[in-house]
Amino acid sequence: MFDQLINWLYGVLTKPVQTLNEIAREKPANAAFLLYLGISMLSVLGSLYNPQAMQAFEDLMRETGISIPFSVIIAASLLIAIISIFVITGVLQLLARLFKGSGGYWNLFSAYAFANFPLIIGVPITFISGFLGTVGDILAGLISLGLSIWVLVLQVIAVRESHSLSTGASIGVYLLQLAILVGIPLAVAVGLIIAYLSF
Repeated sequence: MFDQLINWLYGVLTKPVQTLNEIAREKPANAAFLLYLGISMLSVLGSLYNPQAMQAFEDLMRETGISIPFSVIIAASLLIAIISIFVITGVLQLLARLFKGSGGYWNLFSAYAFANFPLIIGVPITFISGFLGTVGDILAGLISLGLSIWVLVLQVIAVRESHSLSTGASIGVYLLQLAILVGIPLAVAVGLIIAYLSF
């Protein structure tokens, strides 16, 4: 199983269509979840222990008089990450079904989780950038943008390969998911702000 996992990780980087199709068919949900959890944990740690971010966070706590242990922040971040992947997969699954997709929840879950693997490249970049000042911030920003686009493409491929959809339909599913998960909370927040200001 370990050799297969390494092959899948390498395949996501070098031949994503074939690899994500295989992952979707095999649906290694447990391995996919652990992979996603590991990437999320490393990303949180890389961000928290970035010297600039750590200093900014400590300054904020001093100014507000609120002290939050890093362990609480890490635990909360991981909990949010765990909830997010299950919710996102659920919304994508429902939308893919509306587009006549044929895959199951765990097929999509597995492929989607593995599609996030390239984000691990950003972990050392985020940490190191804190020692490089403005140049590091610019470098980290450019790399993060590139990684985000790369992962977005892989996530669309994961939807397509797990549900046997066309590329156009997969993009539609993905964009609708973003509209739902971003648009609804935003609309609620705006509504609450308007309601608060009207009193």
